[in-house]
This record gives sequence, structure tokens and C-alpha cells, in this order.
Amino acid sequence: MAEKKSEEKKVRKKKVDDSAAIATLEGEEVVKAKESHALLYNTDREMAMDFAARVHEKFDRLIKASVLFGSQIKKTATASSDFDIALILDDASIGWDLELIAWYREELGKIIASMSYGKDIHVTTIKLTTFWNDLLHGDPVVINILRYGETLIDSGGFFNPLKALLQRGMIKSTHEAVYISLERAPMHLLRSKASKLGAIEGAYWTFVDSAQAALMTVGKLPPSPEHIPGLLQDEFVERRILKDTYVQMAREAYNIHKAITHGAIRDIPGAKIDQIQANADAFLSEMIRIINLILDSSQKDENKS
Repeated sequence: MAEKKSEEKKVRKKKVDDSAAIATLEGEEVVKAKESHALLYNTDREMAMDFAARVHEKFDRLIKASVLFGSQIKKTATASSDFDIALILDDASIGWDLELIAWYREELGKIIASMSYGKDIHVTTIKLTTFWNDLLHGDPVVINILRYGETLIDSGGFFNPLKALLQRGMIKSTHEAVYISLERAPMHLLRSKASKLGAIEGAYWTFVDSAQAALMTVGKLPPSPEHIPGLLQDEFVERRILKDTYVQMAREAYNIHKAITHGAIRDIPGAKIDQIQANADAFLSEMIRIINLILDSSQKDENKS
């Protein structure tokens, strides 16, 4: 057994070495193919089939099925729509160690990068055991891939028979699948809220960086964020080159960012995000105006002297 495993690893390593050599030798041909490849096919399905054929040729028995799903199948695709392709890998009869996984990812990446259909290709890799387990429990994701997906190549010979069973109502969701889906829902909502909170981060640092740049222009060392509103007041508002409104904008952004960091704010309305982003945009423009004003004034003073 040890000798067999050692021999398998040698074969895998040889594949990696051979693939790297081929990529180097054929780099120029790949570029030409990318420029003209989309012209060879009349329909989206022909392009998807071409991609699947290359994947199955490369990975052979490692791939049990390739499935086209998403907008291309639901007839909602536009001229710019992407390809969504699921690759179902055999992890039941083949042992996937780190070396084989790395080789698979590298070679799949090369295939995707070498093809140009005028569309992006989104590849979802699904382990065969995961596919079966999720199907047995009626997981909505797998059910929808089975319901709407169309096989490109089905070397395992299982996808279409399962699709027929689903269409006949012989595959149903279990109670476990119901509760698993329900348990996932709050996490999706939390991620959505976290994304909204994260939108404040960029706006906040727009205030900080642009204000520090303006303050450095008048010889101030870059202050910590909490001191920015006070320094803006002293250096620019008092000299009547900045309206107090902009100081209030910076102070509000700081207070909201701090509250989010400390967990005092866990959600924020979209309208508020829009307002803060608009404020950040206006604030940045004002800081640029002030910096140019000060630099121009300094240049004129130097010319006079």
C-alpha cells in the first residue's frame, strides 16, 4: 500500500510538472485563443460545452458531472450574463490530499484563464458526497441546481435520472433541511447588516485622511481622528476659509464610526449611509480646495520674496 501511494504521488507530481511546462511552452497560443475563441461558437450552450469538454479531458475520472445552471438555463440571460457551471468531483472513490487539491485548483485556474468567450465563467466545485448528502436532505441549493441545471457532460450517469425523479415529485425536502435553511437565514441577515456598517468605514477614512492632509498643509502634525474637528475649527473656520458645516460632518462621521466599533450601533439605515457618503464626497472636495488655496498663497509669498 505504501509503495502504491508513493507511486500515485509521483504520478501527480509529474502532472504538475508537465502542466507547468505546457503552460510555459504554449503561452503564446493561449493568448491567440483568448483573442479569437468567442468567434468559434454560435450559442452560449456551445461555449459552455466547449469549456466542460476541456475540463473533463483534463481531469478525466476526477469529474463526475458538469452542469450549466443560473440565468443561462432560466432564459433570463442577457448578452453580458456570466456562465454558472457546477463541477461535481468524485471524493467517494478518490482520496483528495492537499497535493491533488492544489493541482486541481491550479489546472482549473489555467483552463478558466485561457478561455475567452466574452463572458466571465463562475465555477462552483461540489464534492460528490456533499451533493448526495444535501440531496437526501432536500437542501434548497442542490435542489435548485438539479431542478434548473442542464448537464453538459455526465460521466457518472446520475444527474439526469435524479432530475427525472425530482420532476416526478419523488425527491422531497426533509425536516432537517427545513431547520438547516431556517438556521442559515439569521446569519445572512447579520452579514447584510455588517456590510451596511462596513460601508461607513470608507467614508470615515475619507474624512480622516483628507482632513489630515489639509492640516499638514498649514504645518500641523497629523492629528489623531478625535482631534480633527477641533483643529479644523481653529485653523480653517476661524480664518473663514471653511464653513462650520464641514466640521459637523467630520464630527458626525467620527461619532458614528466610534459607535459602530464599540458595538453601540448594530444597524444603520441605507438613507443614512447615502448621506454620510455624500458628506464625505463634499468634504473631500472642500479639503482639496483649501489645500490648493493654501499652496497657491504660499507660492505667491515665495515669489514676492
